[in-house]
Amino acid sequence: MDFNQLVEEIVARVAAKIEAESAPVAAQVDSGKPKLLILTQEHGTLCHQMLESPRLAEYYQTECALLQDYQCALESYEAVILFGLDLELMGRLSGGLCETPASRLAQKALLLGKKVFVPQETVELLKYADSAPAAYYQHLYGQLTLLQQAGMTICPLGNLEEAILSGECAPAVKPPAPVEVIQVPTAAPAAPAASGDCARIDKRIVTERDVNAVYKRGMTTVYVCQKAIITDLAREYAQARGVEIVRD
Repeated sequence: MDFNQLVEEIVARVAAKIEAESAPVAAQVDSGKPKLLILTQEHGTLCHQMLESPRLAEYYQTECALLQDYQCALESYEAVILFGLDLELMGRLSGGLCETPASRLAQKALLLGKKVFVPQETVELLKYADSAPAAYYQHLYGQLTLLQQAGMTICPLGNLEEAILSGECAPAVKPPAPVEVIQVPTAAPAAPAASGDCARIDKRIVTERDVNAVYKRGMTTVYVCQKAIITDLAREYAQARGVEIVRD
């Protein structure tokens, strides 16, 4: 085979490869099936798993917003699969300040009443369920709850196909326990401000440091407001040293 024949053979093989790879795309465009949009800020194996899902392909035409440079007509899609709900994106969506291409598309999907499915494994907040301070986690979880009430469905990746096809998904995200307010037995209903062996702590959250400061001043009774939150360490410190905490 001379050089010219070799070149022709290479060109022919490349042309055949391009034609073979583009044929499924053309068929997909003309499928007439309802459309699903994969919305992600970066490519990853999880989103490709949904994009190439044979089960979803039986019923839907699945497309990727990133491959379309986020130039998508959301009105033509039945639902959106959102990958990568990090804290920043969650805050943007819940606050309505969507300035990035991905957040704007996600916001528009919710505004149009589209179903937005999110794999639980890609929700960043849930990774901090066991380490974040309870009050702060509960505050951020309120943002996630707002998005769920707006039409966002969060479920494990393994159940995602079934949720999309059936429209049903059992709750997968356990809400945080409410912040516990420690009830300390009260003595007298009324209390002086701070006199003799008594002191008052006018703080929303009473800590061990607060009780320690009172104890060092020789006080044996501390008055706090009725709705004050007393930390476990503060309560244990007070009990160990005979300091009575009274709500008024």
